[in-house]
Amino acid sequence: MNAEQKQMKESATIMTRDEQETYETLYKQNPNWAASFQKLLSTGRDLVTARVITSIYRENLVNGYTNSQTVDHSLLSTSPLNHVAVLEIQFLNTQTVLCAPISGSHAFNRIDVSGPFYWRHNDQYERISHPNDVLDVIIAEDAQYQGPAAEQFRDDLSNSACYMTLAISYQQLKYENTSDTLLTAIEQQQNPYLASEQAVVEGHPIHPGAKLRKGMTADETIAFSSEYEHAMPLRFILVHKDYVRVQQNDKSLDTILYEAFDGLEAACQHAGEVTQRNLHDYQLMVVHPWQYDHILSEDYVEELQNQVIIPVSYTYDYYAGLSFRTLMPKLPKQLPHIKLSTNVHITGEIRTLSEQTTHNGPLMSQILRDITTNDTWFSQVPASAVDELAGVHFFSTHDETDAQERRSEQLGTLLRHNIYHDLEDTDLPLIPSSLIVGTPQQDSSLIIELVERYRQHHLELDQHTAIQQWFSRYAAALIDYEMPLLIKYGIALEAHLQNTIAVFNKEDGLLKHMYIRDFEGLRIDEAQLNKMGYDTSHFHEKSRILTNSQKSVFNKAFYATVQNHLGELVVALSDYYDMPSLEMDLWQIVRHHIQSLFKAFYENDFDAERLHKIEDIFFNPVIDYKCVTTMRLLDEAHAYTYVKVDNPLALE
Repeated sequence: MNAEQKQMKESATIMTRDEQETYETLYKQNPNWAASFQKLLSTGRDLVTARVITSIYRENLVNGYTNSQTVDHSLLSTSPLNHVAVLEIQFLNTQTVLCAPISGSHAFNRIDVSGPFYWRHNDQYERISHPNDVLDVIIAEDAQYQGPAAEQFRDDLSNSACYMTLAISYQQLKYENTSDTLLTAIEQQQNPYLASEQAVVEGHPIHPGAKLRKGMTADETIAFSSEYEHAMPLRFILVHKDYVRVQQNDKSLDTILYEAFDGLEAACQHAGEVTQRNLHDYQLMVVHPWQYDHILSEDYVEELQNQVIIPVSYTYDYYAGLSFRTLMPKLPKQLPHIKLSTNVHITGEIRTLSEQTTHNGPLMSQILRDITTNDTWFSQVPASAVDELAGVHFFSTHDETDAQERRSEQLGTLLRHNIYHDLEDTDLPLIPSSLIVGTPQQDSSLIIELVERYRQHHLELDQHTAIQQWFSRYAAALIDYEMPLLIKYGIALEAHLQNTIAVFNKEDGLLKHMYIRDFEGLRIDEAQLNKMGYDTSHFHEKSRILTNSQKSVFNKAFYATVQNHLGELVVALSDYYDMPSLEMDLWQIVRHHIQSLFKAFYENDFDAERLHKIEDIFFNPVIDYKCVTTMRLLDEAHAYTYVKVDNPLALE
């Protein structure tokens, strides 16, 4: 019997309730998928456990960073981990050590780990079987994390681990009989952009709730989540105009929908005739099919009975994007993308639509369009915002305050421009979230394929130079749009991986244009935007996006653009290419480019005090890092918690 068999207590995988229900669902549909799901249970759980462990380290949760060290386990005869670099986190109250093999160390105190993970008690090792095992130790270490929020987080981790396994098991089956790389697979699709959204099967790269789908059955998760690639029927309703609030720009919401969907206007007219209602008194809305089936008949009974709400006998097939509640058509259709309310718990929140989202989106589009049209700075920048065309949400003046907000947020529709209207045949649009993933057979990610395509078209460049040129073009497009909006206008767009669309040249893999979309999570320094001549008095009265905290605005821009977006790309490139200096060389490109922007603003006599404040944050030796796991344990959905981490943009 070897050391591992002697020292390690390894228990058979016992399914959680979520896993058992999912397995039974799969077995009825596809026994091969069920077998793959069962085989990959530990892998799926480990992917979520890894996110919890890295959160403990980066957030210094229960002093996990302070009480950590890196140990060479290849020298330990009793360790089942024949791994040179293993993160060991000491939990003092429970006298337990967590052992996690390190797969990478990066800027912002980031450490990547990969399973299997173990508890060490002296020389005894026990396999960590589930992320909730780690949560138990966190709670035992610090009593402040006990309570309802922690118990909800426990359910969330169980759900996320289950649906992580479901997603990777589907991906394994999808690619088991092909050697296609992800780039090849995407380019073969009729709709490459949609295919890129569907390719991101693991969800958020660092959030423990990356695959959370609480509120849905396994059948519904498969039917409505992007990675399973199913069409779903959009539903439509008519709502009396006394019960809605609408915001629209160039065209009315009804006009946009009638022009987009053949036969919809006739179906609405028929609904009006059957109910003997005047169609002009009603506003058309789109409803997610899950919301239509589960929430409409449950929470709007009186409105349905009184024909305040009239269902329309019309459906149209759309597909889920990565964000779940944003749906899109498949080419050759170029209809609007539609963001809809769902009472499903995704990542860290129930994904209904706030009133401010449907109200402010079209207003922000007007402001951004005006800025980029009239400010010559943006004339040469290969980036732009995706217009939000019109929005509407239910609103009953008869409801009590809490019910009013809940019911308003449960029925919302936001129409967004389809960027395929702007593209050429030589363009390849991708969601940047897909750049850091590959297929199960690949040892690289999509970003590497694009860089290598660029290298093949520039054989005169050495590898290091080619990587830097490719990255410099990408980073410049993002920075040259985001930073002037922040500096001059006080607008911090939330330009993270999921909120952007990167358009590449098919031929050489180089970035051509960057689109930034979704204004729900942006932040605006209201005084600065007002100072630049833009009125915000017509924004929604509950607007969380308007603030007088300059720091929160600067943090939003830095976190989304630098830490999340560019940070993930830097990690993917530096992990793949065996070049010791590459990571810092790429961060130097980002720093120098941002410095050049500040220099230009100083030379144009822009507000020096404001520039100094932003510089102090962006180039400080330490920077705020958003604590996603701590926030969940403390039940802080909107009040952000930060910890200081090393900043790779720090001036030397």
